[in-house]
Amino acid sequence: MLQTCNECHSLNFVTAELNKGDDMIKTTDRLLAQAIQVVAGLYKDGTLKKPESYAYPFPDLLTFHDAPTPVEQRLFVMFLKHRMRAFQGTFHANPDYALWYGWSEMVQDLSEIKRMAEEMRH
Repeated sequence: MLQTCNECHSLNFVTAELNKGDDMIKTTDRLLAQAIQVVAGLYKDGTLKKPESYAYPFPDLLTFHDAPTPVEQRLFVMFLKHRMRAFQGTFHANPDYALWYGWSEMVQDLSEIKRMAEEMRH
């Protein structure tokens, strides 16, 4: 990738931009991991029961639109829509898109997942 991008851009610029993308992936994955742990906690404490289609009592991001609960639906959107937008915007040099349609949405998703989990426990 460095070689290809370096055909039009300086190596310093290319390296810096690719590093920004890598940093965004790491940062969004930390948010996603927090959300997964919140939902996993709902399974662990028995608030959510393991669906028959799940191998384990743990959120299954491969269920896609078939996720059985609203909190898991929100986790699915966070993973496949907002995380994708955050790093696509970053790798396509569009920080506004990455921020508003990716990162900010992920922050809202995490906040909503935490709120939903709290409500489900009470």
